[in-house]
Amino acid sequence: MITLGEPVSYPVNQVDGFELTIEKPTWSPFKGYTIRWAVTANSKEIYSFGEDGSPGFEYLERHIDGQWYRLTYSQDIFPFNNLEFSLGGDSTGLQGSIVQKYDYYGTRLEAGTYRVVLEMKAKDGTPHYLAAEFDVE
Repeated sequence: MITLGEPVSYPVNQVDGFELTIEKPTWSPFKGYTIRWAVTANSKEIYSFGEDGSPGFEYLERHIDGQWYRLTYSQDIFPFNNLEFSLGGDSTGLQGSIVQKYDYYGTRLEAGTYRVVLEMKAKDGTPHYLAAEFDVE
């Protein structure tokens, strides 16, 4: 069962030259949904993902009654601890996937509108967010 966390209200897709895209999610009874994402960058500015040992930089959020809510993890283990990526400058792409079960979101998403959100940080540490929406029927 998926549980909702706090409502979120940060602006998304505000950084020129960076775009997040996702493929149509696929579902398996053993893994839940697999959501493949890719970021393309056409920018001289460099942003980092998952720095400072923060617990992951990718999130799933659900849209309910005009408000986005971050989904909470069903366990306290984070699969992306201490990974760091940079994008921009000479680096033009980054890709990955969220696999519900293995990323600790359980195995079911209820019907509705969701989005994948990636947190990236500017050189000065300011967070910026990329998002791409998808529907579960």
